[in-house]
Amino acid sequence: MSEAQRDIERAEEYEETTPRTSVLGENKFELSTGLIIAARYADKLRRVALVSLSKMVPKDIIIRDVSEFNKNLYDKIVNQMKIDKLDVIKLVVSVRYDKSQNKLIFEDTKIIRYYTEEECKKQYESVIQENEKLKKEIDEIRKKLSDLLGSVQ
Repeated sequence: MSEAQRDIERAEEYEETTPRTSVLGENKFELSTGLIIAARYADKLRRVALVSLSKMVPKDIIIRDVSEFNKNLYDKIVNQMKIDKLDVIKLVVSVRYDKSQNKLIFEDTKIIRYYTEEECKKQYESVIQENEKLKKEIDEIRKKLSDLLGSVQ
């Protein structure tokens, strides 16, 4: 069984229970993967698109265009944003079906990365340390200014 066929079958299973699509207008939708690990974004986006669009767009068009879109997303997720394959993300993308070109057009892609509590604390600790360092420097400058002001008077 091909990967595409497997996804079509899973999409049909999920059709009633997990639609993650908002209608934005005629032939325009917003697709959302929900929370997923980054390594699974391509499968999840393909499934969401199949569930959401298969009643108005031929499945082979969905598979073809989502596959092409996923290649572009890979560069953005891995190379530009440096997201690890086990990081939790959510993809939200607007997609429009152009009947005249028989093509899906993807717009307004949002890649939302979620951080663990540990990662947040690590980033927060460095900010606290930097703030403490700056407070000490400000206190030293105030003391020097006070001493200079005292010696002038």
